[in-house]
Amino acid sequence: MRALVKTSPGIGMELRDVPVPACGPNDVLIRVHHAGVCGTDLHIWEWDSWASNRLKPPVVIGHEFAGRIEKMGAEAKAEGLLAIGDLVTAEGHIICGHCLQCRTGNGHLCQRTSIIGVDRDGAFADYIAMPASNVMKLGGIPTEVGAIMDPMGNAFHTVLTAEIPGSVVLVRCRLGNLDEVEVGVANVDRPDP
Repeated sequence: MRALVKTSPGIGMELRDVPVPACGPNDVLIRVHHAGVCGTDLHIWEWDSWASNRLKPPVVIGHEFAGRIEKMGAEAKAEGLLAIGDLVTAEGHIICGHCLQCRTGNGHLCQRTSIIGVDRDGAFADYIAMPASNVMKLGGIPTEVGAIMDPMGNAFHTVLTAEIPGSVVLVRCRLGNLDEVEVGVANVDRPDP
């Protein structure tokens, strides 16, 4: 399959032919339809200090994506929550599920978190294998939008956690795509509780 790979330290990436990822018993194999380019991907391309201290090439990059389930592992199929043909996206932070943080509902603090496109092969490829527990049906949302669910979720979380709607805030003048989503969310009126 085709994949965009950070093959070695230094600036750039390469389009390569790589094997289709294995689909484990708890995994689904997803045919990627759309993927979003994140600032993280640019850091990896430029091989800045963050990337050079975090990545261990070679790795297929990309963590924002949506696509169609093509294959399912036996355990994933037995759960009955997903099916071959479903249009899906996925949470790109794969946690261990066994540490104290994971077992007490604080998986976002898992010390063994593995991020697709950073710590393990990602979504700038024809296919990606993901744990079924990280996969979400799009439920009618087009894959073009599903591919940016990750940054949209970050924007919504940032604005709604900070209780910004209805408040007066200072917005920086140089906006990136995520900032524009945050401004849009902040401008939506929410009903009072």
